[in-house]
Amino acid sequence: MLTANKNKIKQGEVSGFAYQELGHGPQTVLMLHGWQDNSNSFMPILDSLSDKVLQTHRFIALDFVGHGKSAWRSADAHYYFVEYVYDILNFLRTMEIARCDIVGHSMGALVGGLFASLYAEKVNTLTLIDGIGLLYQSDKHAKEQLLKAFIAREVTEQTNSSSVRLFADKQAIIKARVKVSDFSEEIAAILMERNIEELEEGARLTTDPKLKLPSTMRFSRAQALSLLQDVATPTLAIMGSSGYAQMKHSLGQFSQCFKQFTSVEVAGGHHCHMEEPEQVLTKILTHISHPDVS
Repeated sequence: MLTANKNKIKQGEVSGFAYQELGHGPQTVLMLHGWQDNSNSFMPILDSLSDKVLQTHRFIALDFVGHGKSAWRSADAHYYFVEYVYDILNFLRTMEIARCDIVGHSMGALVGGLFASLYAEKVNTLTLIDGIGLLYQSDKHAKEQLLKAFIAREVTEQTNSSSVRLFADKQAIIKARVKVSDFSEEIAAILMERNIEELEEGARLTTDPKLKLPSTMRFSRAQALSLLQDVATPTLAIMGSSGYAQMKHSLGQFSQCFKQFTSVEVAGGHHCHMEEPEQVLTKILTHISHPDVS
């Protein structure tokens, strides 16, 4: 049950970006959630922060564009992975944050890793939660991938299937999320609270349906490794003991890209930071404070 800090969290919005903020210290920690999640992904961690830490750090959990309470991209725009990286650059510039520590989960870890590779001067430390590297595919599938994406886009435009599905109530959405996840209904309720809009006729998700459209392209393995080559930012990977197999495979593929790299395993699945927030938080704070020994 969330109690300690929940009511202290500030709700913010700037230039279409929605975020949740806690703490008033000089050191900013930017928290990036996974695909189709939202900033509530970090609510159990935010709720576990001590007053002492909040005096030295400022934690900002961001809703990616198209997720949570952030704005959707325009009708003619789509959700290319690299645009999330540029969104981080825009957000930091708008918030006048020169440097920060980045904590990313799943897709947020991938975005954070590429951002640190491109803008090392803006990132003090990098913490990756059950996510590392970049998604890639064989060159021979490039044409097939592009055609698949265009067909899906065409169907969406012709049938207006991008309209938001209506559920009976909020609980129906929470139960639907549990069916496709590896966590409890309690965690699903925390996460989905920020993704749900309740109406007289039912409830609907606030995430943009276009998020589910296939990507028009993926990096090749060589491109992915090149993009993350020689990341100098001190990096900690926190992997769930029963997390995604794909991420464990990526750990072996990409750990070599980080010059200062440590990997640890914690109890829990892909959302281990929600299942074991105090354990994960301890490792995050140790890494931020002493990146050379984490």
